[in-house]
This record gives sequence, structure tokens and C-alpha cells, in this order.
Amino acid sequence: MGMIDVEGLWYTYPNVPEPALKDINLQINSGEFILLTGPSGCGKTTFCRCLNGLIPHFYNGEIKGDITVDGLHTRDHPTYELAKHVGLIFQNPDNQIFSLTVEKDIAFGLENLGLPKGRMVEEIDWAMDRVGIASLRERGTHELSGGQKQRLTIASVLAMHPGIIVMDEPTAYLDPMGAERIFNILHTLNEEQGITIILIEHRMDLAVKYCNRIIVFDKGQVVSDGSPRDIFTADETRLIGVGIPRMVELGRRLRQNGVKIDIPLDSTEAFNNLAPYFKGSRPAKTRNDLPDLNGVAGEYSHSPIIQLRNLAYTYYTGVNALRGVTLDINRGEYVAVMGENGAGKTTMVKHFNGLLRPKEGKVIVDGEDIAKQSVATMARKVGLVFQNSDDQLFAEDVEEEISFALRNFGYSEEVTRERVNWALNLLDIERYKKSSPFILSGGERKRVALASVLAWNPDVLILDEPTVGQDYGQKERLKHFLLQLRTQGKTVVIVTHDVEFVAESQPRIVLMAQGKIVADGPAKKIMTDAKDLETCSVAPPEVTKLFSKLNKFGFPGDVLGVDEALDLITRKLKGATA
Repeated sequence: MGMIDVEGLWYTYPNVPEPALKDINLQINSGEFILLTGPSGCGKTTFCRCLNGLIPHFYNGEIKGDITVDGLHTRDHPTYELAKHVGLIFQNPDNQIFSLTVEKDIAFGLENLGLPKGRMVEEIDWAMDRVGIASLRERGTHELSGGQKQRLTIASVLAMHPGIIVMDEPTAYLDPMGAERIFNILHTLNEEQGITIILIEHRMDLAVKYCNRIIVFDKGQVVSDGSPRDIFTADETRLIGVGIPRMVELGRRLRQNGVKIDIPLDSTEAFNNLAPYFKGSRPAKTRNDLPDLNGVAGEYSHSPIIQLRNLAYTYYTGVNALRGVTLDINRGEYVAVMGENGAGKTTMVKHFNGLLRPKEGKVIVDGEDIAKQSVATMARKVGLVFQNSDDQLFAEDVEEEISFALRNFGYSEEVTRERVNWALNLLDIERYKKSSPFILSGGERKRVALASVLAWNPDVLILDEPTVGQDYGQKERLKHFLLQLRTQGKTVVIVTHDVEFVAESQPRIVLMAQGKIVADGPAKKIMTDAKDLETCSVAPPEVTKLFSKLNKFGFPGDVLGVDEALDLITRKLKGATA
């Protein structure tokens, strides 16, 4: 008998014809570190809700089968009893923040466990220190950034010391170094205290370093279950649409090109596997010695569509979110804003459509000072998809959600119908046309919010954390669509912590920390500046980590993507054997 036993589990949400889970049979043992993965909407989150009794005690619907957690049958024990054994961190941190301040929110669960005050203070201090929010102790929970809220929810569960921790995309809103820190904490708890970790995560390049078992879901069923190496090297995994770590993909493609290499899981393994091929080789002339390609091909020159001049913004609570930001974004540019949690990224982009107004400085959009424009007027030019999609969804069904703005802008019914169908098909949500957006998965709700903005075709598109909750296939579609928008002359600005997504798209990058711009430039330049990246809590992509080590063999250090890496390594090997 395992720590968790699942036998013949079926579950169907109310008023939904198709089961979300179909005949799940699993045994999870004490001390395992498990990654749950699969396409968006495949049943991962629903499965996690079953483990602490939210299904069936909170969510109604039809359930069959049996779940035993630490010897307790989940149907026979209320959620508050199961919470002593299973800590669940939701996909959306706002769904489990109850109190007015950070300290009180961590104390909430401990109070319900009946811990004495002295012990509670010790656990709160420990948890806040572990996740890096000790300085936010007295901060109001409504003042936190998305990433800070996510750290808070993790701290609130860690403080209770459950034997099983279940996490639904726990690092989705965290900066890369913060995400690494959380994984290190989980690894320590798993190794030293034997705590069972079950997590849903789309950051495969990070998760693969820590988990020892992967369970793949698809269409409500478990389709694969095994070690990370076995799962990620299987063709079936790729066909389902699960994201493959970049180093696994590089190793696979090198083998297809005739390179006899063990497929690595991360950049350290990749370097150790490749280094023997290049030992003794002298540094050769690399791309760094060649003329800059922008100078050869020429660079497009655009007029600014967004101009910030000494922009400062302080929230009513006294938090200085922006401190003298000056920035030009040109018409037709693709820009990624990156940086630490609480750096001011979301605050800055909310000025672009007038949701926030400068306390000091100016914001000029398409030649107009936003101080003289209403939000409704700005919305025709600037479309903003919020970090938390639930903040902008309100209609009864998906079709109505997407058509709402079009009707308000005065489009005809024929044009509205065409634009809605176009957006539904583009984002692969046509089958949810008549469904409530609130019964969809987090990733699917994100796509509905994006569709509702894309439908009216704004000149400027602002996406705050667009890859959160998106599986590999959806990220690929989004990447190509954003590049396509740029060729149409649209201006695209994304706020993101997804370094791998940015590395493959290679937009202009604006790095922020503590309300200021730290660096601004081409992706290759920014992603290889270790000092600026560390200042802004941004980690380099896995491919870049590999090539920083291969640099001593004559490889350039500014390689970001798998395609370029494959080309450089293959050419070097051919030259060595010529």
C-alpha cells in the first residue's frame, strides 16, 4: 500500500458531458518527487483536487472509484482533516489568500491546526525566510505582485509541514531565480524529511532536474508513467504535445545527425557528454569574430508608439513601484519585459492603456498624452491581457466573452461573428464556445482572455505572463502568432518570466529591478550578461548555460536556441573529422 492509492477513479464536473478523469489507477509512495504533465485541460488539476478532498466535498459532480491518502479514504474524511496530511497550492494564488497581511495569511492554517502562539511565530518566520518574503511580513496581501502572492501561498503550506505537498504550477508567476529557490526548498524537504512532492509544472527544463518520476495525462487518462529519462526520450510523449527539455531535444537531434551521445537532461549533463569530442581542439574563429549581422542586413527604423518619460508611480500604501522610468517602444516592435517579482513590470504596462495614471512623468501613446484620454479610448489602440485571466472574465459563455468588446466598439453582427470564430480557431477553444469560461482549466481561461482581446485587432498588444498554464503546443502557436503580428506592423509587449520562450522568440528585452530599468537591448546581448541577469533575478536559458561552458572550445557564448546550438555543434564536429 502506498502513501496515496487511487483505484478506478472517474470524475465528471456538473453539467459537463465528458468525464474529466477516466479510470485512473495509481500508487504513489512516500518520499517520491513526482511531476504531473500533459496538454492543457487533460485532467491534471482535477486529479490534484481529488487528493485533498476538494473533490467531492467542495466540487460537486459524479465520482467513482476510491482514493486513499495516508490511510484515509478521501470520501469519508472532510477536507480540514485531510489538510493535515496534504497541502495543496492552487494554480491561481488569489484563490487561497484569505487574510489582510502576509503574516496573518501564513498564520491562518496554523491557527486552524491549533498551534500555540510561540510555535506559530517560529513556523511563520521559518516559512517566510525559506521563500524569501520576510521583508513583506506586514505588507497587505492586496499590494503583492503575482509572484509575491505565489510565494505567500507556498509559505502558508510549508508552515503546516504536511507529509504530502501537491502544487499546481507553483512557480508560474515567479522570476527564474525565485523558481529555482522554490525547487531547491522542495528538494531539501523531499530528501531530508521524506515529504512526498507532487507538482504540475510546464517549466520542464527546471522540473526535470528534481523529479524522479513523471506521470503523463492526456484526455483524462494516465498515458505514461516512468523515469524522467524514459518519459522524455519516448516518441509517444512528443506526439501527445508535452514539452521536452531543451537539452533532451538537442541530444535527440544530435543523435539523428550521427553524433553518438547519451541524451542529457540538463546543461551540465550535456557539457559532460560533449566535452570529450572537443578536448584538445583549439579555439576557432566564431561568430563573435564576424561582423554584426544587424550591420550587414540593416535594421528597421520605426517611430515610437509608446514613450515613457521619467515615469514614477507610488501606490496609496506607500510602495514605490516605478522610479523614473524612461523608455521608447517603437511601432512594430516585439518587446519582452523581464525581471524580479515586484520589479514594477505589471505596474508599468498598466500605464500603456491608462489603467494607471502617472504620479510623476509622462506616458505618450501614439502621439497622445494618456492623461487626456479615457481608458475606453485607449482600449481601441492598446489591448491588455491581465496576468490573472480571472480578473477580466465575466460573461456566461466563451462566445459572449469574446464578442463583448466587439459589440461595444460598434462592429456589425457579421463582423463580430467572423472575428469571434477566427479567435476561437486561432487559440483552439472552438469546442468551448458555449461553455462557461469558469469551468475551464487555468490555461484554457488564459486563452479565452487572449482571444477576447485579439478579436478587436488592437495596434498594440500587451500580454502579462501569456505562457502561464499553457502546454508546449499552445506556447508554440503563441510564439509563431506573435511573430506573425510583428510582420503585420503590430506592436507586441509581453511581461514574462519564461526565459526559454523568450530565448526562442528573441525579442528586444527590457530588464527591470526595484522599479527601474536595468538593461535594454537585443536578446543575445541581454541573455548573456550574467551581472544584469542576476541583478534582475533572471536565469539564462539552458542552451546559453551549455555554451558558456563550451566557450573554452571556441564556441560563441551568446547561443540561445536549440536550432543554432545544433548547427554550431554539428559544424564543429564535421570540421574536427574533416
